[in-house]
Amino acid sequence: MTNPLLQTSNLPFELPPFELIKDEHYREGFSAGMAEQKAEIASIIANSSEITFANTIVALERSGATLTRVSNVFYNKSSSDTNDEIDAIESEYAPLLAAHEDSIWLDAQLFSRVSWLYENRSSLNLDETDLWVLELYYKDFVHAGAALPEEKRERLKEINEELSSLETQFSKNVLADSNDLAIVVDDEGELVGLTSGQIAAARSAAESRGLQGKWLITMVNFTGHPLLASLENRNLREKIMKASLSKGDRGNAFDTKEIAKKMAKLRAERAALFGRSNHAEYVTSMQTSGSPENVHSMLRKIAPNALRNAKQEGADLQSRITRDGAGHQLESWDWDFYTEKVRQEKFSIDSSALKPYFELNRVLHDGVFYAAGKLFGLRFEERKDLVGYHPEVRVFEVFNEDGTPLALYLGDFFTRDSKRGGAWMNSLVNQSHLLNKKPVVVNNLT
Repeated sequence: MTNPLLQTSNLPFELPPFELIKDEHYREGFSAGMAEQKAEIASIIANSSEITFANTIVALERSGATLTRVSNVFYNKSSSDTNDEIDAIESEYAPLLAAHEDSIWLDAQLFSRVSWLYENRSSLNLDETDLWVLELYYKDFVHAGAALPEEKRERLKEINEELSSLETQFSKNVLADSNDLAIVVDDEGELVGLTSGQIAAARSAAESRGLQGKWLITMVNFTGHPLLASLENRNLREKIMKASLSKGDRGNAFDTKEIAKKMAKLRAERAALFGRSNHAEYVTSMQTSGSPENVHSMLRKIAPNALRNAKQEGADLQSRITRDGAGHQLESWDWDFYTEKVRQEKFSIDSSALKPYFELNRVLHDGVFYAAGKLFGLRFEERKDLVGYHPEVRVFEVFNEDGTPLALYLGDFFTRDSKRGGAWMNSLVNQSHLLNKKPVVVNNLT
């Protein structure tokens, strides 16, 4: 059978043919993609003609088409709908892909071409966009370590490979422990305060794990839980909060402490290779903040006001607890619940009364899509003929105000055991004027 990842999709906007892609296709796809890009980079380096923006930077931009296609599909899959086989492939290929990237970014001959272009950029007659791209490539090569002495580059490769494996394992441990920490509720009476929809979702989550006649409260990525604002059962709120706080820190098979320690040490060593004092200094050097000092400076302006407000809010919540005759001290699992009470008392705002107006389809069509239309002239049309990577994924085509097709938008809005926590966006097809590609974007929520 032909591997669908090894060829450009003929679906609209090059949407990957998910109904044809099997787990066993990824290994071949990654191996073929790395081999293809390795040959393309070798061709750039071997080019004996005059070094130009076209035969170096543009050629770099064009390289790795297969690997990019495979990676975009795979890493969306591993984040949004993983399984044991996907986990095994990611663990196997994470260090291989890290080594492949380093073979490009740390190649002395390739960097010498980019450096020559950068040093002579004022005489190349590049337009503003091309000049920006050249400068960005040069900075990226330097940040990756291309300007380091050979001995340091070799150690950097080892560090990057090890970090890629550790980061992959850390992510898997967090997901596994989050799933393991889900709380089983035996009596619906414990769920007083939740809406019928929330109770139904908990029952469905339990049934998905074969727990008939029960309710399951699954963990989310952040500290805390959305249901804490509504649940009247304080003991259950406490269980949820404590479970949330213990993710990756229970001394079990999914514990992340040792992984985190190893990562911190390797990141510190990598920073030292670049002459940086710490990992934060190395990372922020390429970010808007520029340095940890600038980050701390901003936090020092924000923190005192935030702390003062939090203390005042805590006092208000404790006062409400006392007036209710509850007699207990405010704890983290009480904060959201009593915030709702105080909000209603002070401002006559009842969040539970607002929830029916924020049903997904209403928010999507009457909120997000409507606003995008008013602000940018965009129109969204659901494409039920196009298949996503999971039955819950919805596909929308995006049109400009003149009716021109612009992109595909995939919405994956619900939590599941195979999906990591959080909210994020990633691309299945990267927009590129150079490669004449329009974007296919995924929006994930949990």
